[in-house]
Amino acid sequence: MKTLRKKIAIAAVIFAFAGGSWFGLKKIWCKQRGAVFARRVESIRQDAHERLKIGTKKPDISQFFVEHGIPFEILESEAIGTLRTSGCAPLGCGTDSAIIGVRVKLDAAGTVTTEPTVVGMYTDCL
Repeated sequence: MKTLRKKIAIAAVIFAFAGGSWFGLKKIWCKQRGAVFARRVESIRQDAHERLKIGTKKPDISQFFVEHGIPFEILESEAIGTLRTSGCAPLGCGTDSAIIGVRVKLDAAGTVTTEPTVVGMYTDCL
């Protein structure tokens, strides 16, 4: 009887340790994914400000979006792109689903008229 209790206690300790380790690793992986998402947003933001300056023409605008793998549309007065991705969502978010959005205003000829706006956000947060 005492041997059975001892085995159960040892199994419980091993289970608790494994569960705690898994939770710790999952938290580390999550932080890494969040950091990758933040770096990607910042990289796109910096590149947009360098390459989508006032006066940039349609072909260069298109090339920017294509090189970053961002699906986009060029409308009459702006170019809009949205990249669906993931990261590590903060508390209050349902999943790690995220987007990176790039928007830049254009004139009638399709030339950039304002600084670009780049936003990274999680999509299903409260």
